Amino acid sequence: MKEPVYTSTGIKLIHHTEAVDRLKVGLPTPISLQVAPTSRCTLNCIFCSNANRDKHEDLPEDDLIKTIIYLSSKGLKTVEWTGGGDPTLYEHINAFIGFCNNLGFEQGFITNGLLLKERIEPDRLKLLKWVRISMNCLDYKPQVDLPEIKGTLGFSYVMNDLTTDEILLNLSEHVKKYNPKYVRIVPNCLATFEEQEENNRNISQIVKMWGEPYFYQAKNFSRPERCWWGYVKPFLLHDGYFYPCSSVVLNEGSDKTFHHKYRWAHLSEIGTLFNGKEKMVPFPTENCSHCVFRPQNDLMDSIVNPNDMINFV
Repeated sequence: MKEPVYTSTGIKLIHHTEAVDRLKVGLPTPISLQVAPTSRCTLNCIFCSNANRDKHEDLPEDDLIKTIIYLSSKGLKTVEWTGGGDPTLYEHINAFIGFCNNLGFEQGFITNGLLLKERIEPDRLKLLKWVRISMNCLDYKPQVDLPEIKGTLGFSYVMNDLTTDEILLNLSEHVKKYNPKYVRIVPNCLATFEEQEENNRNISQIVKMWGEPYFYQAKNFSRPERCWWGYVKPFLLHDGYFYPCSSVVLNEGSDKTFHHKYRWAHLSEIGTLFNGKEKMVPFPTENCSHCVFRPQNDLMDSIVNPNDMINFV
């Protein structure tokens, strides 16, 4: 199955035994940092969950350096450059890819691909473990010209109101041209519970008929009792704040932005989360109606709060 290999389902946590042992005593170890370094983007996708952001924010270079160095000292293993904008538009992105490589991090990169060849230097592109292209660029452009990718190339496409048979045919032509390891199809998460259930049911059957390398990743809304996921996969936004996850923008009342009520800590306060002394405190979930990380949080909760039946596997 491609989903547990190429997406974040939580199952990979079993390979990080030292981090799991620390979770058992309430002292977390960050494993993978997600960074959305800029709010700038070349597109205005109709399904963008961060559409109402200020579109001129960039993480300060010095602050990001200090944050990455600090998390490196706490056991961080990977960095994912992602959106909230498009990371190719971050002025310092090439320097940071080199910087993180020198620290020994594996790196992933998520982009709409339109400026990948133009903005990311070839010697930096070779340092990336994987690159995921948001093929919704085809909703707005007839084609995307991608450079040679040394790491794992993947495509992702969000089914939305602009999706047509013609666009899906164009997507298949790009799949033939670039031969990605996988093509992830996901539903538009700006939906009601009922719409999402219908999307998961119907689209999954369609994608199943397409065969390799396509797969459908269901997105199910379910509020966790306690939220821990940010302790192993912290998400740093271009506004300078850490959030408990990247999906808080999907919640009711978020107004298509990373609302301030979901702020976890400013990057200058990162030491309060991973100082090795203060035990974890779950992020409040009363405002998390559209959480898509319920399985990950339930898994972590079973580690943090074990019951007396854990030996009956």
